[in-house]
Amino acid sequence: MRAKLHNSRILLMRLNRRNQSKLSLGAGVSEAIEDLARLMDCLPVAESLDALRGYEGKAATVYFQALGSLFSGPFTFAKRTKRPPTDPINSLLSLGYTLLSQNVHSFVQAIGLHTHFGNLHVPRDNHPALVSDLVEEFRAQLVDSLVAYLVNSKIFEPADFTPPDEWGGVYLHPDALKKFLKHWEEKLQSQLTHPHTGYKVSFRRCLELQVREYAACLMSEVPVYRPMTWSK
Repeated sequence: MRAKLHNSRILLMRLNRRNQSKLSLGAGVSEAIEDLARLMDCLPVAESLDALRGYEGKAATVYFQALGSLFSGPFTFAKRTKRPPTDPINSLLSLGYTLLSQNVHSFVQAIGLHTHFGNLHVPRDNHPALVSDLVEEFRAQLVDSLVAYLVNSKIFEPADFTPPDEWGGVYLHPDALKKFLKHWEEKLQSQLTHPHTGYKVSFRRCLELQVREYAACLMSEVPVYRPMTWSK
């Protein structure tokens, strides 16, 4: 959870630096960055899992409000909506999170862990709680950063999305979906230095390494789980 908040905070800092000319915008984002730092300090003293989830909920509200102010172009983003996603940016985020979860799910199964026995998330309605746990640290690094790039670079336009359906859901048209998947694959193949191995590896390989890190922690091969965190 700390890694999730840390990486979310770093993404806001990076995007805000690119928008320094927008002074009024920067003040609100700077406040959110400070709020996330305070919430990170609360995590170690949380008295229960419910309290921890409460801090996560507060952090998500702060984070997405700030993230919405850092998007430019024809799309606006007021808040996170999931089932269904009710605007183009939420549609892209939901699609990205689904693809991220599918990748982590496959690695969890490949090394023999049960997808439903997690730590933070509770297994309900056949929900793979462990997968939900392990995707948290990658949401900002992989999905949110990609969506911010696609939106701010004007890769997509309003015509790429369906009108709201009877439930208010907005989704990519098939051709636009192919375009998103191309950028997603490029993101997965992009390389970075893995903090625990010191090697340059792809993001896809990082997902696998973190699942193996979790298994090693369960087997007491490492003393504590070490998440993937961004540097400034």
